[in-house]
Amino acid sequence: MKQKPSLTPSPGDHLRSLVRLASFGGLFISLIGSFVIWAGTDAFNCSPSIWKSSLETNVATFLITWATYIPFKNTNRLLGHGLISTLILFSLFWLFGFAMFYFYFLFAPMNFWTRAIILTGFTTMLLYRAFLIINDIKQAFQDNQNLFSRIYFDNGTAIFYDQNSFALLQEARRKRNPFKSFHAYAAIVIAPFFLAVNRITEPFVGEGHGVFMVSAFFSAPILLWAIEIFVQTIVTTIYYPIKLYLETGKPVLMKN
Repeated sequence: MKQKPSLTPSPGDHLRSLVRLASFGGLFISLIGSFVIWAGTDAFNCSPSIWKSSLETNVATFLITWATYIPFKNTNRLLGHGLISTLILFSLFWLFGFAMFYFYFLFAPMNFWTRAIILTGFTTMLLYRAFLIINDIKQAFQDNQNLFSRIYFDNGTAIFYDQNSFALLQEARRKRNPFKSFHAYAAIVIAPFFLAVNRITEPFVGEGHGVFMVSAFFSAPILLWAIEIFVQTIVTTIYYPIKLYLETGKPVLMKN
């Protein structure tokens, strides 16, 4: 009789799926960001080297993703999952962070002090939020005695991290929701007039600014939310796997 193929995942299956998502999906997302940047350089008469550099960054990220995958191929090492996951988040940042927020305040014509205050203020806010999330994670482990051992289960020969552990830690740590009610109300009001925003704002800020001002407004809370995911991903799937391996000598694996 012909033997049925095993339904049990083999080592590296999950990582193989993840690298495809990170490389091809990430490339698609970041290319949308580059398209937005191209539109901005055209609207603000910026150097074409800006969007060309963006494309080069997209291709470089795609190649780095596959280069990162090679050392962890056919393994369930959590560190490999963590590194590739951060590259997915970087592609998302390229769209929602650089293309929809930072590009406008870096390259659009505007008052120097307006540019400096917004860029410095918001970047400081992101860094401070990252600091808060790190402390929240530490506090969650301190307040929940068995939380760490539930997330990182030691079976004697290896340490396993369950795929549901990320959500488990999110539930345990303090909630910090960056999406305020005024964003929802603004979305309801602005959405029907989105295509006309540029014309409406042109007499006040100049041609081309309107759509980018709106995209920056809506991308800000997305970035504040994404920094939480980014920090928790680094802490749980990069920092602790390295720390535990150095302390115990046991591999830290993603449980299928």
